[in-house]
Amino acid sequence: MTVVGSRKLEAVPHLLAELVHKVEDPMVLLRHPLYGEANKFEQIAAAMMVNLQVPFGWEKPEPGGRAAVFNRDITMVGKSDLVLAFFAGDQMSGGTEHVVEKAMDQWVPVYSYGIRDDHYVLIGSFDPDDLFPQMTI
Repeated sequence: MTVVGSRKLEAVPHLLAELVHKVEDPMVLLRHPLYGEANKFEQIAAAMMVNLQVPFGWEKPEPGGRAAVFNRDITMVGKSDLVLAFFAGDQMSGGTEHVVEKAMDQWVPVYSYGIRDDHYVLIGSFDPDDLFPQMTI
């Protein structure tokens, strides 16, 4: 499963832990830049996976600028059977929205959640074969 979060998020929602536990034998993929540290969301998500004893891995782009980052996103989605995306507020945007779009392009179920004032809302989903109905909130 791929887990992505907006760079605007300063914390990882507890909802992530609940959702990961609803998947049988989860393995989480997280985005990482080619250089430097991962965004705060991904760092906290990684620490959460360690705490939950859920295996996870980092996906880094190849050298090559913005196109390589987009290709990394496509590769991550292709390795996944589910994408969970988290946004600050109730609007999708940026690179996290790109991952959602690529999931839909590849026919991979995706659930997108908006977070505002510790309240969660499902702002969009694509699960044409209803493989993950437990992801609705």
